[in-house]
Amino acid sequence: QKLTGGPFGIGFIPRPFGSLAETPLLFNLSNLGVVSVVTLIAYLALEHLSRSPWGRVLKALREDERAAISLGKSARFYRVQAFAVGGAIMALAGALQAHFTGFIAPDNYLPILTFQVWVMLIVGGSGSNLGAVIGSILVWAIWAGSGTLTSILFPPEQQARAAALQIAAIGVMLCVILLIRPNGLFGDRPRRSWLGKRAKAATARSISPS
Repeated sequence: QKLTGGPFGIGFIPRPFGSLAETPLLFNLSNLGVVSVVTLIAYLALEHLSRSPWGRVLKALREDERAAISLGKSARFYRVQAFAVGGAIMALAGALQAHFTGFIAPDNYLPILTFQVWVMLIVGGSGSNLGAVIGSILVWAIWAGSGTLTSILFPPEQQARAAALQIAAIGVMLCVILLIRPNGLFGDRPRRSWLGKRAKAATARSISPS
């Protein structure tokens, strides 16, 4: 409790651009710049890892674990490594958030946050680094936009109930994405170009009985 503050959290965390706090726009833009740079670096590093032999082993374990194990690859060993990489990225994100808000507490991490992150990954596409980024932006934009709409359209005494519309909006978007793109917007799957689809259709017509 001395280290983390227990249920009271940690306060008075230094803010990198604290001198700009009186100008919210500049403060937010400065933090957005830092987050964008860190996100870009993390994205490029993950793309490099996914194209490396280590990343190819992870893909092989995902596609056919038994085949990968038969080739001498340890599923547990690589999963622990992948978990460590993911944990490091989440720790980095948590550090950025802590220095942006200046305070962290257990109440900041409710189960709804897990739901949001899960939907972000499903919408963007599991197994896609670009999908994780795009899914995060899209889901959070809908979440924040729906919250703004409820605060405008509903009176203050009904806004607590209207907040459930945010979850409903995310749920509807998730259903639409799963129906149209089961693997997400940028999920790993074989892609065929428009010309390839036309060529396949022409071949099917040519071999079909007249």
